[in-house]
Amino acid sequence: MNILRWAFRNIGWKLLSLALATLVWIAIYREPEMTSVLAAPVQFKNIPGGLEISSDIVESVDLETHGPAGLLRNLSEKRLSIVLDFSSVHDPGERTFTIDRANTNLPRGVDLVRVIPSQLRFTFERSIVRKMQVVPQASGALPAGLHLVKLVSTPLQLAVAGPESKVQKVSAVHTDPVDLNGISEDKNVRVTAYLPSSQLRFTESPEVTVRVLVAK
Repeated sequence: MNILRWAFRNIGWKLLSLALATLVWIAIYREPEMTSVLAAPVQFKNIPGGLEISSDIVESVDLETHGPAGLLRNLSEKRLSIVLDFSSVHDPGERTFTIDRANTNLPRGVDLVRVIPSQLRFTFERSIVRKMQVVPQASGALPAGLHLVKLVSTPLQLAVAGPESKVQKVSAVHTDPVDLNGISEDKNVRVTAYLPSSQLRFTESPEVTVRVLVAK
C-alpha cells in the first residue's frame, strides 16, 4: 500500500514532466539531420613523471559531426574537448595517439564522422634542470662624458627546466634591455630574463637586478 501511495503521489506533476520530456525529445529528433565541423581543444591526462613533450603540441583538432540540428546547435555552444591518456607512456621516444569517439565528450545522438587530424604524434624526452648564466643586455646611450664599465646581474644564474634536448641547446639566458638613457651614476635596474624556446621554463622568478656600473 505504501508503494502504491508513493507511486501516485503528485501524479499530476509526474505526468506533466513526462509529457514535457516527450515533447522535447520529439522536437529534437524530428529536426533535420545536419553535419557540422567543430574545433575541440586537446587536453592530456596521466602525464608521466620525469618526461616532457618536446615536439610541437597541437592545441585543437576539428571534429566533423552529424546529428539532429538541435543537438548540434547546443553542442556548438558548449566546450568540446579531446582527452588523450598518457598512462601508457613510460620511456622517452615517439608515440602516436589515434583520436576516436572514446576520446571525445560528444553527447548521445551525435555521430563522429571524422577527426582532422585523426592521429597526433608526440616526442617524449626526459625532463632536466640546469643552471644558466644570466647575460644582461643594454640599449640607449649614457650621457656625454660617461662610458659603460659593465653590467652585473643578481643572481648571476637562473635554473631552467624543460625537455633534455631543448635545455642542452641553451648555454645562457638574456635579459630585456636596460635603458641607459639618463643614467649618470651607478644604478640598480630591475629587468626580466627571457627564454629562447616556449618549451623551456624558469624554476624560479625570472626577475633580476642589473647593476649598471659607469665611469667618466
